[in-house]
Amino acid sequence: MKALVLEEKGVLSFQEVKTPVPQEGEALIKVQATGICGSDLPRIFGDQAYFYPLIPGHELAGVVVEVGKKEDKEWIGKRVTAYPLIPCRNCPYCEVGQYELCNNYGYLGSRQNGSFAEFVVAPVENLMSLPQGVSWEEGALSEPGAVTLHALRRAHPEVGDRVAVFGLGPIGLLCGMWAKMGGARMLTGYDVDEQKFPLAHTLGFDLALSPAEKKEEVDLSIEASGNSRALRDALGIVRKKGKLLLVGNQEQDVTLKPEDIGVILRRELTVVGTWNSDFSSLNSDWKRLLELEERGRISLSPLISHRITLEEAPSFMLEMQQKRFSYTKVIIEPQEVR
Repeated sequence: MKALVLEEKGVLSFQEVKTPVPQEGEALIKVQATGICGSDLPRIFGDQAYFYPLIPGHELAGVVVEVGKKEDKEWIGKRVTAYPLIPCRNCPYCEVGQYELCNNYGYLGSRQNGSFAEFVVAPVENLMSLPQGVSWEEGALSEPGAVTLHALRRAHPEVGDRVAVFGLGPIGLLCGMWAKMGGARMLTGYDVDEQKFPLAHTLGFDLALSPAEKKEEVDLSIEASGNSRALRDALGIVRKKGKLLLVGNQEQDVTLKPEDIGVILRRELTVVGTWNSDFSSLNSDWKRLLELEERGRISLSPLISHRITLEEAPSFMLEMQQKRFSYTKVIIEPQEVR
């Protein structure tokens, strides 16, 4: 099969490699669409890969073409997406279905080969059937959709809340979409890149502003950029008894001044951390997301700004890393290699 192979730090190449063989409990998926996550760039161009060579990618949709044991044959031919976190299912958190908190998890595209390829192997237990009304591209965006839905569910916003989102990348935009669906009466987005403002307005943001502009007090402030200055700005506008939701991965040291701690203490703020998504049978963020998509309540396709092939991806991602153009969500279509 053809795949994108990370040979060493910063060296991503389009190669012909051996197609993986599913073992017992696994399925081989023919990838129809896979998204480039914000975490993929530091993994490829930074020092965040666990091993080399590695096939990155964890946001995917495709069709099952082979399984490792005959008891799973009913999956063959099904349209699916896959939960990329592979829980050990033995630790205390897995025992109660909190797989996102697993102590010994694996992960597609980082701790094992992922979806930047024509085929990928994933555990059958991690598969979700993709409704017929949900496109391959939207199926590939199930992972960021579920991650942000999980974040908002952890913050428990109330109908009529004033919400601010710092960082209007895909994660920030999705957080805003969920907040608006949940009844936010005023949704404001902050970003240094004004090219992102039109899409934010299209997706339901009432205001899109530069961080330098005057900020109004909010009930819920969401930091989705991973920028330390944005974190302090997000903290500073939360009302007394309000909430700060931390979604963005900070890539540099964060220094909170004594007055920042004073804001948290004296305003009696609730600070909520979040990571990944719930895939349990009773409380699955994935089931909720896919049902909302199937019913036409939400569409993730407006987030897609570019569609590329595997062959185009190495040079395209280098330009993404170098910030040579503006983008929102980039989809790779492995089955359309030109």
